[in-house]
Amino acid sequence: MLLYSASMSGFGNPQLYRPHDVFTALGRCWVLEDEFSYPINSNLQNSAYVHNTMKQEWAWLFGEQQMFYDELIGFKLLVPRRLASQMPRDMIDELRKALNYIREENNQIKIRFNQYRTQVEIRELVEGGWYEHAQFMQSLLADPIY
Repeated sequence: MLLYSASMSGFGNPQLYRPHDVFTALGRCWVLEDEFSYPINSNLQNSAYVHNTMKQEWAWLFGEQQMFYDELIGFKLLVPRRLASQMPRDMIDELRKALNYIREENNQIKIRFNQYRTQVEIRELVEGGWYEHAQFMQSLLADPIY
């Protein structure tokens, strides 16, 4: 009896990447943490493993976006348009495009939260008399990468 490897490629564990790795390698400010990994081998791009992983990531990101939306409403901040949920996701290419869009939306919302929390912290520092620390935090907000 001959046993085969249970990996996607049949030759051991494939090399995997996370979307976070790609965006930071491109020099983007990426604050979202990714729980999902995809094979680097482009031949596995349309495999059942990748499709199932993309469905799981969509469910995760959609739930995360709903949580972000509720927080935005709670803080009375501007709510961005959430267009990714309206995109078709029936085919794998459509799902890939919708995933990229919802990642971008969630990342922008997360950056907005970070900026809001930093502004709140600056106000608290000024009220407490910590002007030098507040000035440093203000310089962080002025940084285009932040």
